[in-house]
Order: sequence, then C-alpha cells, then structure tokens
Amino acid sequence: MDTIVILIITALVALYIALPFFLRKKDYINKTVESLRSINEVDRLTSLNNQKETLYSAIRDIDFDYGLGKLSKDDYEELNNKYRDEAASVLKEIDEYQKLEEQSGSLTPDQKLEQEISSYRKISTSSKSDDVLLEEEISAFRSANQASLTSDKCSKCGAECNAEDMFCSKCGAELNK
Repeated sequence: MDTIVILIITALVALYIALPFFLRKKDYINKTVESLRSINEVDRLTSLNNQKETLYSAIRDIDFDYGLGKLSKDDYEELNNKYRDEAASVLKEIDEYQKLEEQSGSLTPDQKLEQEISSYRKISTSSKSDDVLLEEEISAFRSANQASLTSDKCSKCGAECNAEDMFCSKCGAELNK
C-alpha cells in the first residue's frame, strides 16, 4: 500500500515538473501575450522608456565599437540604422501615449510630481527667513574657521604655518607658541 502511494506521488511530481516541456509553444506565446495586455498604462510607459534607454545604450555601444575598429563600416551603418529606426518608433509610441494622456485629462506620474514640487515651492518661498538664517550661520562658521587658521611664520626658515601646527612643514623645526 505504501509503495503505491509513493509511486503515485512520484508520478504526480514528475508530471508537474515535465508539464512545461509538453505545453505547446503556441500556448505559451498566447499566455505571454495575454499577460502583456493586462499591463496597465503606467507600466506601458515605463516599459517604453526602458526600451528607449536600452536602444540608446545599444547605439552608444555601436558607436564605441566602430570607433575602436571592432565593426566594419557596413556593419556599423546597418546596426546603427536598425537601432535608430527602432528608437524612433519607440519615441513615436511614447509621444502618442502622452498625447492620449493629455486628451483624457489624466496626469502622468511625472506631471503629478511636478505639480507637487511646484506646490511645495510655493509654500516654502514664504519661509525665506529660514534660508537667510542658514546662510548667516554658514558665514559665521566660515569666518570663525578662518580666524582659527591664521598663519604663523617659522622662526628658522620663515615658511608660513597654521596656528595649530606644532612643527614647521618645510624644515621640521618646532614652532614657538
């Protein structure tokens, strides 16, 4: 009885592990397409921006490789044109997406962030006294720091030394305090 249960469990585990190998590729592609369609619009814009950055990086790499002589002129022109065309289509999609967002009246995350920043700046401009106080404190600290670093001269070689130095940095003589 125990052997039968173990065999059944083993068969189920093996079937579970091997199942992805038996799924047809078309089913996998259909599932992938369905999952991509379920991505919301903000994720779509993020995806387009990531594609844009990837294409820009590929173009920079191609330029770099061509400059080093790793690519022939024909290969360079072919790859460069290919990636530039893809980048242009991605930029066009981004523009179309942003136009749709503007027409629908909803704001993109970047636009929302810009609004929040501008509202914060309007609030914080009224408290300029904090900025002025901070600048005054910084100025006071700098002047106090400069006063403590007044220079002295070495009695042996005449080189200038800081007030907190115990020995001359030029000749090594002990400084008189």
